[in-house]
Amino acid sequence: MNNSVISVDLAKNVFQVCALNKNHKPVFNKKVNRSKLLDTLRNLEANQVVMEACYSSNYWGREIEKLGFTVGLIPPHQVKPFVVGNKNDHNDAIAIAEASFRPKTTFVPVKTLTQQDIQSLHRIRERYVKARTSVANQLRGLLAEHGIIVKKNIGMLRKNVPCILEDPENDLTATARQFIAELYEELQYYDDLIGRKEIAIKALLKDNADYHRLLEVPGIGPIVGSAVIASVGNAKQFKNGRQMAAWIGLTPKQYASGDISRISGISKRGNQTLRRLFIHGARAIVNWCEKKDDALSLWIKSLLKTKHPCKVVVAVANKLARMTWAVLAKNEHYLAPSLTAAG
Repeated sequence: MNNSVISVDLAKNVFQVCALNKNHKPVFNKKVNRSKLLDTLRNLEANQVVMEACYSSNYWGREIEKLGFTVGLIPPHQVKPFVVGNKNDHNDAIAIAEASFRPKTTFVPVKTLTQQDIQSLHRIRERYVKARTSVANQLRGLLAEHGIIVKKNIGMLRKNVPCILEDPENDLTATARQFIAELYEELQYYDDLIGRKEIAIKALLKDNADYHRLLEVPGIGPIVGSAVIASVGNAKQFKNGRQMAAWIGLTPKQYASGDISRISGISKRGNQTLRRLFIHGARAIVNWCEKKDDALSLWIKSLLKTKHPCKVVVAVANKLARMTWAVLAKNEHYLAPSLTAAG
């Protein structure tokens, strides 16, 4: 059986395997148990296996690549338009195969074990950060109930709480001092957990040349750089920097029909965490641009004269994504833009 492509609709225990011939007609579309998936694929002749980029897709991608197949992972939102008829595994498997033939389909590379480890550490760290923020907000709110106002800055909270607890002149009762001290200990506990995850991430990337080149780019530190390595690898799956920025969701949405063409806010497609980190990095650059006179800072200051600061931050984030692509895809070190180019 000489097939054009094989698609696999992933699940926990029962998978749907579909094979399309050279005329894009289904010649095999059956349910397969988890334990028999690899044996089934061995008996099907094709060069490419495609799946949705979802739960367990990286694991199965690595296992299927060991069989000699080329594996492509397709974002789920690019598969959905090709589902014809009722929503079921049979139709989903055909839709995955059909989506793989579209010229604008973007395939996500299968992640290595190291990339998965880094991404897992990032997700755990992100959960700890959310928990720490919750504790900090509750601590600040309870202090406000007792007439003690602390600035909305977690650093100021860490600095002021010990002084507040030792101050005998405030109105805190013994009970209030006890639960505030406990919340402060919980805050320090999450600080320690977050610090451990950051150390683990840096340890995994200490010998990664791409990561160290990324750290040369303004606005990219260890957290942003490691998230980029975990999500996009060497970025060579993108044709150019704009394509990578669009994949992250940092390019404008367009509505065009006939003589009407409108551009609105950014699309917000793709990796939400990576997009947020790029915007945080861009905000740091914008906040410090007034004290600098390099080409990038001069460009930002010129934008700030006519644009809202939030728009400028997104524009800088878009530029950071393009710089990141150039550093990774071309294996080059960061070169600061010249004043002539900025002008």
